[in-house]
Amino acid sequence: MNEYRFFIWDFDGTLYDTYDRIARAVKKAMDEMGLEVGGQDVKALAKTSLKQACLALAGEDRAQELLARYFVHAEDEGLETMLPYEGCEETLKEVVERGGVNYLYTHRNKTALDALEKDNLLQYFRDFITDEADFPSKPDPDALNWLIGQHHLERRECVMIGDRIIDVQAGQNAGIAGALFDPEGFYNPEDADFFFDKLTDIPQTLMEKEE
Repeated sequence: MNEYRFFIWDFDGTLYDTYDRIARAVKKAMDEMGLEVGGQDVKALAKTSLKQACLALAGEDRAQELLARYFVHAEDEGLETMLPYEGCEETLKEVVERGGVNYLYTHRNKTALDALEKDNLLQYFRDFITDEADFPSKPDPDALNWLIGQHHLERRECVMIGDRIIDVQAGQNAGIAGALFDPEGFYNPEDADFFFDKLTDIPQTLMEKEE
C-alpha cells in the first residue's frame, strides 16, 4: 500500500456532521412547494447528491425549483448546528504531526471555512476549494487536478476522502486514491479504495508510522 501525505477532505458528512441540517432545509423547501416526503429518507437521498435528491423528491419538472429553494434555506440555522464529527481535530492534527498536509475540497461555499474557523480548525489546512471557485461538480476531477498542479503534489501520495461515492470517483478520475468515511453504513467497503467508519483511523492507516 502507498503511504499517503496529502489528504484532500470533503466537508459535509466527512469532517462535519451536517446532514440533519441539510435535510431540514430540504424539507422546508418541500413544504413551500406543497410536496410530501412520503416514505423517502431525505438524508439518505442527499448522500448521492443534492441534485439527485431533488429529482427523487420533486420529479424532473420541479427538481430545479426544489434545489433553488433549498439554497434559500440552507443557512437558516447559522453556524451553531454545523458541528465537527468526533475525532475531527485529532485526525487533522495527526496528519500534520506525521508530516502530512490537509486540503479541503467541498461543494459548500465559504461557510465551510467559517465553521472551521469557529472551531479553530483552519490552522490544520494549507489550501481550500469551495463553491466560489466555480469548478465543475464532483465526480469531475478538474478541481483536484488544479489543486494537485498548484501545489506540485505527487498523485500517488494523494487521497480524496469523502462520505459519498462522488467523492471517491472524483479522486479516482484525477488519478488518486479515494477513501469513504461512512460511520452510518450507507455503503460497502468495496465501493472505495479505502473505507473508514472512524476519522481517527484514517491517518493511522494511511500514513507511515513514526519509528
